[in-house]
Amino acid sequence: MAKAASFDDWFALLPPETAPVALALRQAVDMEGGNLSAGLAWGFPCWSGHERVCSIVAHAAHCNLQLWAGARLAPRWPHRIKGTGKQLRHVSVAAPDAVDDEVRDIICAAIELDHSAPVRVR
Repeated sequence: MAKAASFDDWFALLPPETAPVALALRQAVDMEGGNLSAGLAWGFPCWSGHERVCSIVAHAAHCNLQLWAGARLAPRWPHRIKGTGKQLRHVSVAAPDAVDDEVRDIICAAIELDHSAPVRVR
């Protein structure tokens, strides 16, 4: 994928295999996180409140919803939130219909955690 010049460009440049998944994730984050600011961070779309809350990373056959405080959320959703980072974890999504109520609940919890107990990201 070519380097995106803006947040919207990142989505426009996605290949057809991952674009529907990324757009479904974007819609979910935008719906749940109306007060978050959106922009590019490290070349990926990222939403921030007090600190970074989440971002989307596209892979060949799926997208990851990166959760910047994911390590603190993982115990609540051990079957959905994966990874081993000190803070950053992810939810792997392979189809638009996998952006379900549970993913929306995870997004809401990440936003709430940022509101109540933000952790500085780099």
